[in-house]
Amino acid sequence: MYNKKKINFVAALFFVVIIIAKQAFSEELIEPNESYTPLEVIEIQLLGLQSGDTGQGIEQVWVFAHPNNKRATGPLERFRTLFEMPSYSPLINLQSYSINLLNETDIESQFIVSIVSDDGISYDYLWALERVLSGIQEGFWMTTMVSSPRQLSRAS
Repeated sequence: MYNKKKINFVAALFFVVIIIAKQAFSEELIEPNESYTPLEVIEIQLLGLQSGDTGQGIEQVWVFAHPNNKRATGPLERFRTLFEMPSYSPLINLQSYSINLLNETDIESQFIVSIVSDDGISYDYLWALERVLSGIQEGFWMTTMVSSPRQLSRAS
C-alpha cells in the first residue's frame, strides 16, 4: 500500500518534470506562482543553476527570491555578483543535487540542499523559504535565504 506522502511526492516530482520540459523548449523563465510548493521552488532554482546558461540560471533564482531578499541583495545585477563569491559559485553548473526537508510550517520552510559542484566537491546549504504575506505575490513561496555552504567531500 502506498502512503499519502509518497504519492504526493511522486505527483510533485511529475509536475516539476513537466515544468522542466516546458522550460527546455523555451527561452522564458519559469515565473513564480501560488501553486508551487517550497520543494518545487528550490527545484526550479537549482535546475536553472544547473542548466549551463549562467545568466539565465541566476535570473531564474532571482525571480523566486522573496521581496525582502531582493531588497537586501538586489537589484539583479548586484545579485549576480553573489555567484562570483566562493560561497555561491559552486552552485553554478552544479552536477547533481538532493533536497531534504528540515522544517516546515504554513509560512516557513527550511531544507538542506546537498550539491555536487562542477569540480566534484560536495556541499550542503541551508535553503529557507517563506510565503509572501502581502502584495501581488501574496501566498507565493519564495526564497528568503541560502546559507554559506558546508563543504563535505570531493567526489571520487
